Amino acid sequence: MTDLLTHIETQPPEVLDAIARSMNVRAAEPAMQSICARYMGEIVIRGANALEVGCGNGAATKLLMQHVKPARLVGVDPCSLFVNMASEAFKGEPRVSFALGDAASTGQPDASFDLVIAHTVYSHLVDPKSALTEAWRVLKPGGQLVIFDGDFATLAMALFDDDPMQSAVDAVLRNLVHAPYIMRQLPALVSAAGFRVESLQPHGYVQTTSPDYLLTLLSRGTTAACRAGEIGQMLVDGFEREAERRVASGTFYGAMLFVSLTARKTNDALTTGVPRRLPRGSARSPPKVSGRSLRYREGSRP
Repeated sequence: MTDLLTHIETQPPEVLDAIARSMNVRAAEPAMQSICARYMGEIVIRGANALEVGCGNGAATKLLMQHVKPARLVGVDPCSLFVNMASEAFKGEPRVSFALGDAASTGQPDASFDLVIAHTVYSHLVDPKSALTEAWRVLKPGGQLVIFDGDFATLAMALFDDDPMQSAVDAVLRNLVHAPYIMRQLPALVSAAGFRVESLQPHGYVQTTSPDYLLTLLSRGTTAACRAGEIGQMLVDGFEREAERRVASGTFYGAMLFVSLTARKTNDALTTGVPRRLPRGSARSPPKVSGRSLRYREGSRP
């Protein structure tokens, strides 16, 4: 998987703008809002200090503030443009702040949060084990880790065997998703990191008449494939026209399974020696903004 967001700070403005629009579209969709209300509504921590890893442009942050209602939320993302967008969106909201930060190096103090949440982030992580170690470090004892992402290996737009639209989906997965199977692997990874997994919930997502988010995903994935030299612009245009034709004719179908995982940092896990803790007061610094690759691909996406 190439995942163009490996070097997110080197992406041209039009790519970053397309990603931001896609995040806004997805967060505004009734189907996704229903899923978020369900999984976020089960997070009940009164007066929580929350850390949102991979906050993106703040689109998912708005849903978190609506459903989780933390007393304080810090959002971190490796993309300076997205941090600026999120800060602007929450200007005048004293409970919310944003900073540059990597999933494996948030720059936040030890044992300072009741909740760490990653919304559509882990499918882009190069090193999920380091991200889990970092989540352990910044969580208070008894703190909760919540990870929500797509089981992207289930993403489908085919209406029949060998449907060319599924080739477009393959382009999306090749260029926008680093770890399409991560939600299947996370229960074991989270347990190995010393957390106790409390729940693993499926959330079906199907779009037929108003697949706005899936159309943005299709457009970004095929455009990235074109930039990578995999296909030509004529094929990109053809995929988009066919998708639009299916929507207009009422034959479009797109579906994927999303999964939410909830785990807890327990006191008994402190004796297992599995998580590698940093010395107290040794919070890692946020990443410098540069063109080099960061430890995870992108926050709150694709």
